[in-house]
Amino acid sequence: MKPKAYSYIRMSTDVQLKGDSLRRQSEESRRYADENDLDLVEDFRLEDIGVSAFHGKNVAQGALGEFLVLCEQQIIQAGSYLIVESLDRISRQNPQVATSLFLQILGAGINIVTLTDRHVYRAGSSDFTDIIVSVVIMSRAYEESRTKSLRVGAAWENKRRNIHDKKLTQVAPIWLKLSADRTAFETVPERVAVLRWIFDEADQGKGSLQISRALNQQGVPTFAPSKGWYESYISKVLTNRAVLGEFQPHRYIDGKRVRYGEPIPNYFPAIVTRERFERIQVGRAVRRVRGAGRKGQNNINLFQGVATCGYCSARMMIVNKGAGPKGGVYLRCDRARRSADCGASGWPLDHFEGAFLWFVEELDIGAIVQGAASEEARKALEGQAATISADLETQKKIRERAFDLLGEPTSATAFVRGKIDDASMKIDELERKLASIKEATMIAAASQKRPLDEVRLMIKEIGGWQTADGDSRSRVADWIKRNVKELLLFTDGLDQSDQVAADAKLRQFSVALAGGEFRTVQISGNDPTVASYSVHANDDKWVLTQDGERSIHR
Repeated sequence: MKPKAYSYIRMSTDVQLKGDSLRRQSEESRRYADENDLDLVEDFRLEDIGVSAFHGKNVAQGALGEFLVLCEQQIIQAGSYLIVESLDRISRQNPQVATSLFLQILGAGINIVTLTDRHVYRAGSSDFTDIIVSVVIMSRAYEESRTKSLRVGAAWENKRRNIHDKKLTQVAPIWLKLSADRTAFETVPERVAVLRWIFDEADQGKGSLQISRALNQQGVPTFAPSKGWYESYISKVLTNRAVLGEFQPHRYIDGKRVRYGEPIPNYFPAIVTRERFERIQVGRAVRRVRGAGRKGQNNINLFQGVATCGYCSARMMIVNKGAGPKGGVYLRCDRARRSADCGASGWPLDHFEGAFLWFVEELDIGAIVQGAASEEARKALEGQAATISADLETQKKIRERAFDLLGEPTSATAFVRGKIDDASMKIDELERKLASIKEATMIAAASQKRPLDEVRLMIKEIGGWQTADGDSRSRVADWIKRNVKELLLFTDGLDQSDQVAADAKLRQFSVALAGGEFRTVQISGNDPTVASYSVHANDDKWVLTQDGERSIHR
């Protein structure tokens, strides 16, 4: 039988795959096997693409390491051939490690063939010259890799030091371009205008799909050749920290593009403030967890992912029964809708929306809908809170990593403890700032006072499942998702008896807000602004309103 031959191909980056290297090495191995009467095993792919030999990952984690294990288990027979382009394909580690690996392969009874010079390093050979030659070749490969690594690193560090005199690279976000002297990036005005509009829409609570639809409907040109705007692209834009002016350098390690060093602030022209950016990230995170609601122009569910059944804790859904005496649009428990262990009836959507918007006084409808100065002030506070929360999360991660390092026997304990103490101090300071911002937000919300007739008009304008202004509903839905921790609906009141007439049901809802407020309201009759009783509580005050009287806070 012909001896078996295995072709080993290693490439440090997948960029080489775009060229002719993989085909060329494969054909050379096949040609060598045919010329030397070897049986080339082609159904066993011995390839390490994008795996470094400088760090030895091709042995520790790659295909070459698996090959060695099979040799030790004698699954690959002694006397077989390992065909490589050159010895530096096997290892680029320091000479001692590389030579040990070379001898390990030969010691397993495997002959090594190098295609560049067609030399055969034979297992069991006593030719000392082969060992010397292999050491020289692999030493040179190690020094080349080491020198290249040092030069690349030094070049980048030099560029970083001179960053204000000359930019690191001409690569920039598509809304910017590098100046002729390479000292600054200039904005592309028409693209920046579109970019800011995208962030404005996102700040109003609109999702990526809504924004992409609007851009396509308006015929806004895309930044790059494309068949219209895509939701995924809008999401990338909204999460790209380059809009803050940050630049995150990268470098290729083991064929993969990874972050290199800390982000460089003020590298690009800032397009949006950090407060707005972080506030939008919070809103996007909330919508991911609670859902973004229906995507129709105006059919936006204000309570998507927020409202739950007070009897069984299932989610409340929109149910449209169409026209007719028994028709209409309702909020209904999903389990009850499916007749699954819950008998709760539906709550007419416009009736519940009216009650919620009327009694939840922290929601200043007018400011949100009209974009009043007070609404801008609220958003500014939310932006500050989002920024502090992001910094707080960063410091907590730093502290957690430092705690993990304490378990490492080689860690500098004093240094790590210093990092923990520093992060803990910053966390305490940030938590105090965050508490102060939240208190200011509560005070600002409590200070909003509008005439009752104006409030009724706003509720009427924001209501209307299919007729209201979609932008207004989006903004209100965004506020609810951000600020409502829990919303329970008791659609049949606390008495679910079938004998209770529908128009006599004492429907009830309870809402807990992120600021610490809690409210329970019981509605009787068809007027959503009239309550049998209303209980409002916060950390230090309770207010009970009965017999349809309004709360003193309005």
